[in-house]
Amino acid sequence: MRRISILTCGLLALLLTGCASSQAPELPEYQGAGGMTQWDIQPEAYLYHYKHGFTGVDSLGYNPKLQKVWSRLGAAITCRINYDKAHMIQLLIQQFGKKAITHELNGIGFHHVQSRKVPQFCNSWRVNEINAALQRYQQGRFNS
Repeated sequence: MRRISILTCGLLALLLTGCASSQAPELPEYQGAGGMTQWDIQPEAYLYHYKHGFTGVDSLGYNPKLQKVWSRLGAAITCRINYDKAHMIQLLIQQFGKKAITHELNGIGFHHVQSRKVPQFCNSWRVNEINAALQRYQQGRFNS
């Protein structure tokens, strides 16, 4: 009987501290700059810039608006949302210049790799946001 009580208390303690929680822990809020320049970009740094913008040194030398578009297109791949990538790249070339390979690898591919490292990235809110962005981008509207 005493063994059961100790086991029950231990399990209760785990539940109260969150150790046995079925939810993934939330990422700490990243509040610095330069996280995008690291060799191994941490998920919290990427998520911060995904939400707040890729500016200054964190835009990695590219137009911050282009970085935002790339991040949503890469996120679409992460979240398995289909779009015509070849057509989208042509629209990006018209709007921002650069070569197709730059848009595909340095942009969309890079952001896909970063977003897939973020736990629970493809939540319902974000999927809705990505779908809305894709609709705007397909119309050539990259400024919002």
